[in-house]
Amino acid sequence: MTSYTLTCKCGAFQAGFTKEPRMTFNCHCHSCVSACKAIEAKDGFSGTSIKSDELGGVAVAIWKSNNLTIEKADASKIDFVKVGDDGKAARSYCTECKTVLFNAFCPNWAAPNRNAIIKANGEVAFDPNDKLPNVMCKYAFDNAGICKPKHGSIPIGMLLKFIGLISGVEGDGSNANEKALIPEDMSKVEVVPITWK
Repeated sequence: MTSYTLTCKCGAFQAGFTKEPRMTFNCHCHSCVSACKAIEAKDGFSGTSIKSDELGGVAVAIWKSNNLTIEKADASKIDFVKVGDDGKAARSYCTECKTVLFNAFCPNWAAPNRNAIIKANGEVAFDPNDKLPNVMCKYAFDNAGICKPKHGSIPIGMLLKFIGLISGVEGDGSNANEKALIPEDMSKVEVVPITWK
């Protein structure tokens, strides 16, 4: 059984994963990219970047909730951003080093910062030279330079996996009780403005 560890650069947060992720990809949608750029633009950023490449896609890996164990999470060192006043997704980050922790943290699944994940032997878990799919490319701020394989939206096989996870059919547990990674009041979460309409 492969073990992975997600840790922010300063060590204030740590989580463990005991299985392979359900999927790995680079997301280029405006929402993911804008939220993560806003976090990494904060004063004092010294964390592990979530960017997948120089074009700014977001490095994502997705696990089922029961394959994830939070080992260290100080709620006073975790904050959130959302895109737009009505944003439903809260992206969590460490307030000390500004590492994005999770691009999404939901009851049945979680999408941690793939670049902040290491294997049990200390190696970087996901080689950036892997030919990972680039998704949501039709929404990218710079579509022309994105490497192949690239997809305008989410490929059907990946979409079917998402539907299973979101609906809970594929999940065996829940992250809903992990209070440090779920904001108490979404109306108080920092807003990243929608600037691309």
